[in-house]
Amino acid sequence: MECDHARNVAKREVLAFLLDSKYNDWPLDQKDNYRLVRERDTKGILKEVKRNEKNLKKFKKELGQYFRSSFTDAASVRHLVSEALSAWRQRNPQVPPATERHDPETYLKLLEDNTRQIRIKALKTKRAEPYVFNIDEIYISLSTISGGHLALADPSRKTPRDKDMEPVPQRGIALEKALSERKIVIVGDPGSGKSTFLRRVAFELCRNLRGTRPSGAAPFLPAGDMRFPILIRIADLAKLLAMDITSKPPEAPDWLPYFLGNQSDAYKWGAGETFFQVKLAAGGCLIMIDGLDEAPERRMRERIARLFENATRAFPKCDFLVSTRPSTNTGDSVLADFRQLQIGELELPEIEAFFHHFAKGLALPDAEAKTFRKELHLALTSRVEIREMAANPVMLTALAVLQHNDQRLPEYRVDLFGSILSWLAAARDSTERPRAEQSLKQMRKLALHMQDFPGGRLVQINKRSAAEFLTQEFGGDVDANEEMLERETNESGIISSIGTDLKFWHLSFQEYLAALEIGGLSEAQQLGKVVSSGRLYEPEWRETMRLLGGELFKQGEAKVEGLFQAILSKLGPQAAFESQVRCAALLSAMMLDLSRMKYVPKTPDYQRTVKAVMGIFEKGEAEKIEIEKRIEAAELLAQVGDPRLDDENWIAIPGGTFRMGAQKKDVTGANYDPEAYDEESPVHEVTLRGFRIRRFPVTVQEFEKFIKSKGYSTPKYWTENYGKFNQPENWDRQKQHATWPVVGVSWFEAAAYCAWANSRLPTEAEWERAARGPHSLQHPWGDEPPLDPSYANYTGIQHPTPVGLFPKGNTAEEVCDMLGNVWEWCSDWFGSYGEGILDNPTGPASGDTKLSRGGCYFGGPRDVRVSYRNR
Repeated sequence: MECDHARNVAKREVLAFLLDSKYNDWPLDQKDNYRLVRERDTKGILKEVKRNEKNLKKFKKELGQYFRSSFTDAASVRHLVSEALSAWRQRNPQVPPATERHDPETYLKLLEDNTRQIRIKALKTKRAEPYVFNIDEIYISLSTISGGHLALADPSRKTPRDKDMEPVPQRGIALEKALSERKIVIVGDPGSGKSTFLRRVAFELCRNLRGTRPSGAAPFLPAGDMRFPILIRIADLAKLLAMDITSKPPEAPDWLPYFLGNQSDAYKWGAGETFFQVKLAAGGCLIMIDGLDEAPERRMRERIARLFENATRAFPKCDFLVSTRPSTNTGDSVLADFRQLQIGELELPEIEAFFHHFAKGLALPDAEAKTFRKELHLALTSRVEIREMAANPVMLTALAVLQHNDQRLPEYRVDLFGSILSWLAAARDSTERPRAEQSLKQMRKLALHMQDFPGGRLVQINKRSAAEFLTQEFGGDVDANEEMLERETNESGIISSIGTDLKFWHLSFQEYLAALEIGGLSEAQQLGKVVSSGRLYEPEWRETMRLLGGELFKQGEAKVEGLFQAILSKLGPQAAFESQVRCAALLSAMMLDLSRMKYVPKTPDYQRTVKAVMGIFEKGEAEKIEIEKRIEAAELLAQVGDPRLDDENWIAIPGGTFRMGAQKKDVTGANYDPEAYDEESPVHEVTLRGFRIRRFPVTVQEFEKFIKSKGYSTPKYWTENYGKFNQPENWDRQKQHATWPVVGVSWFEAAAYCAWANSRLPTEAEWERAARGPHSLQHPWGDEPPLDPSYANYTGIQHPTPVGLFPKGNTAEEVCDMLGNVWEWCSDWFGSYGEGILDNPTGPASGDTKLSRGGCYFGGPRDVRVSYRNR
């Protein structure tokens, strides 16, 4: 009260001074231009001051209800004052708002700077600090795989409407082309590039509005797209909503400008709540909501979903772009009336483009950049696990970092997985997560718990159950461990959420971490876990056993030798043939990794057991075993996992010239064959570039992977007849024979499979060159026709046989089953041969029938010839 009295006395003294006649004698440039000076109605002014003081006291009283706790500085009370002012504005809509003179330049510049670069941790360079790449230099375009229709971007429309849209098939469309839609949800797996895409869009819109794009730089968005970018991280919004300190309804759209004003205060944007309220009402904004899945729990996600649905109605002239994961885009978390776009996997052109951008961003010398790209391309095309990882942007980045740091990717699978997981654990480290080492310890324990779960392996586990298990192993609070797991799913990329469950990002991560955990046990515990339990022979333990072998080898050869000896001792000397087969299959699978690490088993039991079983595929040994016995052994092997099919099995055929076709005329050196048909001539020279072909025909188990990967329902794999087929003929019966060649597939299905496998069907010329071998033989085994059925499955058996069961008929380059067993598709249309020397021929440009080659199990000797052509 004393302060108020003193203030009023001072006010009256100032007023008296200003009205004093001496003031009127002052020079004009020293006078203040206030109402007290300009006007003589002092009574009216004093009356107005008293009225304002009365209203101020009333407002101070209203303001008091918002102060539920003490505060220590302006920052801690600023949002309370802002809320009180907003509430007063709602109660007094008749009063026009004061005109705020906010310049958005500060906000746009800060947003442009904050989205300009991508920081990649754990990248070794000459710099001490983490390396950063400019986002426009390293970004690669992402595509959708969603169905339906989409409008292409039309920057001339400020507020697109569905009725204005020209539908185009949404097949591999670039994400940036989808931005003319008003309400979009981008759905993508962890590490698929959702956040980076939103950052890139925000960066480009800032450059459009500020005119800062360098001259000559290709625009990412149309130059006329002048929408005002607003980028919101759900994690930040959720924290504010969780405070719930205002009287706003929980799903009110006014939370949006309130949140933005709060962020402006914190980050000095210079654009407060009123600015954003006006901006959103006026329209022309693109509101980007990054990471709906990052809301801490389901109810908060649902609240935020309703909030933004309401915001689309409250701000009808704005566009909305939301990102989330499939696992949380369910139930009430789904945004109503939003078009959903799913991010597709990266394909080879995008992957190669990323390698180029990465090398350019590091400013590598030309020779070093070329080697960098070449080594990654070689790893990509020759190693299945790398090809699968590279389809995900985060994993692709990890591969590039490892290649640059070590000048090559780890040669051994166990080292590759170790390096990738270590990078993932460290690269996204934060103060809220355990250190990388502790995180990996927890993940190892969890992986083995899921792998060794009573009743069978788990590939996903309830989060609460996982938290309870980790609490038993490491202590702490169950709720805290559950929160830790939730953060891991959002940050590390090692595990991901599926509703209330979680799983490892890739099953191979779980299998590797389980192997790593077993490798850390005592020898007695190791043998009890995998040998005594019998788990080692279960199909779902196959990969873990392979990786365990590699992990034990790193600890010393004696470790591996002890495991092999324990397995063979458990088998016993009088074991049934079926037991020998499954043991040989397991050890041979483990040797696929160990042989690359230069490990040679020393126990004679290994050589004896493996030779007894795998000899059915070896030239010289196979002929000693009756074909029925070989078929039986191969079928048993297929049931536990044929280790031959785990290998890459690509055969490189060098470029060169050979004589193609056959003719009946006995002309020296002219491919004479008395069995030749007219359509096999004329004999002509063909020059081919080098190419690769698979050692075996595509098997049932390999084609099943295509089906499970939704190959039949993915349009990009199909050039024609998409949707006409859904599986091979008699598929249920074929699945009983995993290592038989797949049959009953049309040419279109075969071509789609090859596209899915990043390959293609061979041309007719390539097939014949591979069948003839490097010396242009008339049969894979020589110039003599088969005198008995030991060369190929072409008579007597009357059904397909497991691939590679006739090693006597292999080509000199060890390509199997080129003749007999089943017909094999080529890419060409059927047509007559040309004459002269042909360079990489691909057959006629069109036709009525496609070519197949090689004969089959029910053919005669005349069909089982390299030059025989079937249409």
